[in-house]
Amino acid sequence: MIKRLGKPSKLMLLMLALVLVFVAGCQAIGGVDLNAVLKNSLKVTSSESKQTVAFKLELDETAFDDLTDEEIAIYKLLSNIELQLNDVKMEDSSNVSFNGKLVLGGAASIGFSMKMNEKQAIVEIEGAKQPFAFDMTGTVLTELAGISPAAGTPAANDESLTALGHALIDTIGGYAIDNLPNPEKIEVKPTTETINGESTALMQVHTEMDGKAIWAWVKKYVDALVADKAGLEKMIKGVVEVLSSDPDVWETLGTVNPFEESGELDAPTPDELIQQGIDEAVAMLEELQAELKAMETEDPESIDMLLGDNLTVTADVYVDTKLDIRKQAFELSYTLPTEEEEELALFPIKGFTVTSTSELWNVNEAVKADEVIVPETAVELEQLLELNSYRFMKMFKDDSAVYDILKNKLHLNQQSVSFYTDSYYNPPIVVQGGITLVPLRSTADAFSGVITYDPKSKGIQLFDEPTGTTIELKIGSDKVLVNGVSATWSFPVTSVGGTAYVPARSLSNTLKAKLAWSDLFDEKILTIEREV
Repeated sequence: MIKRLGKPSKLMLLMLALVLVFVAGCQAIGGVDLNAVLKNSLKVTSSESKQTVAFKLELDETAFDDLTDEEIAIYKLLSNIELQLNDVKMEDSSNVSFNGKLVLGGAASIGFSMKMNEKQAIVEIEGAKQPFAFDMTGTVLTELAGISPAAGTPAANDESLTALGHALIDTIGGYAIDNLPNPEKIEVKPTTETINGESTALMQVHTEMDGKAIWAWVKKYVDALVADKAGLEKMIKGVVEVLSSDPDVWETLGTVNPFEESGELDAPTPDELIQQGIDEAVAMLEELQAELKAMETEDPESIDMLLGDNLTVTADVYVDTKLDIRKQAFELSYTLPTEEEEELALFPIKGFTVTSTSELWNVNEAVKADEVIVPETAVELEQLLELNSYRFMKMFKDDSAVYDILKNKLHLNQQSVSFYTDSYYNPPIVVQGGITLVPLRSTADAFSGVITYDPKSKGIQLFDEPTGTTIELKIGSDKVLVNGVSATWSFPVTSVGGTAYVPARSLSNTLKAKLAWSDLFDEKILTIEREV
């Protein structure tokens, strides 16, 4: 139900919430009712927009000496990430489309697009050989988890649920939003900004806070919530009244209205349940208030480290005459403490910055998202979950940016399998002459191989996709065919408890892999690995 109550696009929610937490206050500023702005933002059911979110790490290259080349490459790749969303069309909470670009390391650029409705979503990624399709009803995930979907649950009415969501926002906002204190540094002024290419008269709300101001603001907010017991009681009673006004809500949720008279002996009355909820909410807020005070007394160092001068937040929100947000810019910057603590001395990150910008237009007006068309070639979710890392990498073209990252940065082309001598399940076996045998199927599975078995002839065929090698073996024989060419392995294929074991070195050489023994305490470990 939450999904359908009418909200901004999911990718905006986090940044939007952070921004508005700092700009909303209990009093209007410069003629702008900031609380009304916050409530309006939660009631956006349709819009067009474009958004950019960027994440940058400040790296300490003096700590690179203790890292491998692969680890350094990963840090540099993730040190500069930018997500661009363009042509975002939100028709309603279920029907959304957009295209965008993901830039990694300031260089590798990956284009993509997404279209979704209440039933399905289709994602296309630049360089992918096929599009990806996802079930949006939850049916596939519940089936994969072995859960039977509930039968007989009525479909929700979008309009009624949206209206219900707006009523809940107004009811809850009277307590949770109206008690928000003003930041110390906040200013409002008229300005003109370009929105979707058009010059638009707006009110700019600017605020900035450091960590200490954020901590003071949080304490002040909690204090205000605790003090407003009358507002809390009014909110809880209002929520119950709103939910009870639409009996279809409880039916949609598949449960009964707990605030109706049940008729059971000694069952709590609706008024008693409401009072119980109020008492529990008051106790929770008072406990939170006490914990914040205790933290200041018992662990001020941690507060200073996390919420000190090294954390800064700035936000600019641009509001139109209808009190709708039309543009916003947000920046959060954090610098790690400089104390010479051992756990930080080898950490190659000195700090990070998160920025977000967005523009919105056609807010709560008629917007049509692009139609979802799932081609027959689309890869479904259940198919994706069955892929190992190598097969997932091969879903992208060899000359694509995604393939380059997966292979040369994340090294998904590296395959390995380890066998433990003390394991009760398929351990390696050392036979006379010092030859080590390993389970064929376990090795093949780790290396993306496909095995077929003929129980009549006891013949086994292994097809190794990465190398294009076909190996034909037979239980009890040391003779094999490799791509049709006869070869002799160092030990016959042996069945142990129904599992086919083969000589490790012979198999490794054929699959162009290396094997090595290592020690873990008193246990020996055999590892077979390769890069394809």
